[in-house]
Formats: sequence, structure tokens, C-alpha cells
Amino acid sequence: MPGRRDPHFLQDDRGFYTTSYGPFMLRSAFQPIFSQNKHGILTIEAFEALIRAQRNGQPVSPEHFFSLVEKDDAVAVDTLCRELHILNMGKLGRKKARLFINFNPGLFDAATDIQAEADRMVEITVKAGLRPGRIVCEITEQGSRDEAVLHRLVAALRSRLFRIAVDDYGADDSDTRRVDELKPDVLKFDAAWVRRFTETSAGMGLLKLMVEQFIERGITVLFEGLEEDHQIEFCQEIGVQLMQGYALARPEIVPRTFDDRFPEQTPAPAADTASQFRNQLPGGVTPQEPATAYMQASSPRPHLARRAATFGKRTR
Repeated sequence: MPGRRDPHFLQDDRGFYTTSYGPFMLRSAFQPIFSQNKHGILTIEAFEALIRAQRNGQPVSPEHFFSLVEKDDAVAVDTLCRELHILNMGKLGRKKARLFINFNPGLFDAATDIQAEADRMVEITVKAGLRPGRIVCEITEQGSRDEAVLHRLVAALRSRLFRIAVDDYGADDSDTRRVDELKPDVLKFDAAWVRRFTETSAGMGLLKLMVEQFIERGITVLFEGLEEDHQIEFCQEIGVQLMQGYALARPEIVPRTFDDRFPEQTPAPAADTASQFRNQLPGGVTPQEPATAYMQASSPRPHLARRAATFGKRTR
């Protein structure tokens, strides 16, 4: 934002970044997002970035932390968190995995310099050694008070080659309209809504049909809040491309242990460098890269007991 000071980032003993807001120390936590082949073998396709705050060495929940952010600082802190996550993604060393970062469009208004915000996103992405196509900007459920601002935000991000995801899809009229208007690259299904549909065979059939229709439209489908093995198997049965949840992996603060369990098999192609994009931005487009293009064999997940349980989120 015009006139704001550049944030101060520090590196810890592992090389990852931290930052601060007032008395709060802020760190990144990443939760893996997986694809699954027909044999049930998992591959990390992406991470969702989550903020972890501490005050005087004690953890503070994200909800409580954001409730304490001064109103005038809300947009700057929102930006600060995204920049922290992008820098840490660069330090993680994965060559192909994408990073999902949250945008709350309700924080933006007509006076916000959205173009400057998008340009700053490009700057920090390139600084991290990444390319914009690996960053998925997740439009959160809070929505925007101004539809025109929302569309300006999405258009600015897309013009700079960032990907767009719509969160908490539940097939209400407003959700359907949001997908039709924003044309996201990724659609995250609401966990509670999926739970209701999986209670009957008719509901499961309709859910399968919806997944197929979105895939035909070129939209990648992601189910989150998976907590049981049978839910993962159901995703495979109906063709869900991406999965996330405690049954697969919990969030970890700037993790490296995931590499032990799910190593990245293939070296990065020459085109997968930030320098390739310096002369393209802010204009231009590149071909879509479906999640299936990134599927590589990895260690199979351990078998989990099949227990009757519902889809749902846990407090992170």
C-alpha cells in the first residue's frame, strides 16, 4: 500500500522466515494438499498456508490474533501474512508444488490500490524464487461488500498469472453465481455441505455428477476436512482431484518432514523459474496446468482403519 513501511522478516536457525506485528511473532504453517492415483498412492500437489501467532512465547489462535489487529492495520497485516508464506514457500525447496494463500476481499474497498497490491505480490513471489503460476489466491468465504472491488481484485491477480480458488463451495445460488463469475482454477468444496450429501446414495451420486461437471469446465476440484480413510476412498471413487485433511497430514510450521514421507521425485524443468516471468508481467497468459500433470509416484499412505465418520473441519 502507498506509504506503508516494508515489513521486517527474520530467518530462524533453519532458514525459514518469521515476522512480527506489535507483540506477536508470526510464523507460517503449511498443510499438504494431495492428489491420489488409481492405486491410492499420494503425491503432494500443493500446500495451504496458515498463520501461527505467539505472544510472550505462548500460542495465540488465528481467530484471536486477527480479532486484535487494529482496523487501520487489517489490510497491511493480511498482506504481511501472505508475503511471509510466499517467502517460506521459496525456502521449502519444492520445485512444483503450489501454495494456497488466503485473500479476504472484504478488507478491500474502492480506495484500495489493488493494482499496487497485485504488483507487490509479483515482487515478493519473484524474490522468493517462485513463479506466479505456483501461487493460488484463495478467495475466502467472508466475501466482499463491493462486487466491483472483488472482480477488480481477481482480475488484477489473474492478469499477473496468479491462480484463483473459490473457497467453501456449497452449491447455493450465491456460490454457483460466484463460480460462474470468477471462473476459478480451483474449487474447494465446503466440508459440512459434502457431509450432508454423503449421507444418502442419491446425494453421493449427485455429488459425483457435480464433480464431473466442474472438471469438464476445466476447474480443479478440492475436498478439504478429510478425517477418515473411507472419505479418501470416496474422493477417489468420484474423481476428486485434490484432497486435504487430518487423515492425510496435519499442518506443520514451515515443514520439512513431509519431504521424508512424500519426496519430490522429478527435478524442476528449466521453465519453472521466476526469471522466466520477469518480462511477462503484468500482462500475458500461460496455459493452464492441471493438477494431474504433476502426479508423481511417492510412498503409499499407511492404511487407516475404516470408521464411520463424517466430513468436517477441525480447529487448526
